[in-house]
Amino acid sequence: ERMFQNDPDKKTREAALEGLADLGDPASEPVLIKALWSDNKTFRALGAEGLGRAGDAQAVPEIEKALSAEKNAEAKLAMQYALTALGKEDYLAALVDGLGSTLHGDSAEKYLIELSQNPKFLPKLYPFLSSNDSIFTGDQTSLDPLQRLAHDKDSEVASEAYRALRAIRARGATSATARS
Repeated sequence: ERMFQNDPDKKTREAALEGLADLGDPASEPVLIKALWSDNKTFRALGAEGLGRAGDAQAVPEIEKALSAEKNAEAKLAMQYALTALGKEDYLAALVDGLGSTLHGDSAEKYLIELSQNPKFLPKLYPFLSSNDSIFTGDQTSLDPLQRLAHDKDSEVASEAYRALRAIRARGATSATARS
């Protein structure tokens, strides 16, 4: 924390804040909240990430206030991640929509993967599988990862992977028939 607060070098401060954000220690919340209001968009994003990982729902009002004032898309996405991690499910759709962004899709994916590590969160993503958009439902490039998931130890994960494989293959057969 001291390094982030006192070091004159911006890169050093950024690395220190990134470490605090990755740890998500509730003891760092005052520093992370202060970072939400920084002039530096990376600091704002890292502050939000850290607050989401710290898990204290008392930070929600401050993050929502920062989100409403935020102009930068990457920082907004981080704040939406944090709010979702803290139980505000109304921001989940925005995170999923972020998958389609060429600029921020990787960040949205990272956040959703992190959130899905919580077994209680994973079922909240299932409704998005009903979408017709291949970003959510997959295409031929999804087959290899899904085949690996089909052998997952968690039977629910394996079952969903098999279901997704069948759907993608059926769509592929339908589109091949339509082309011929």
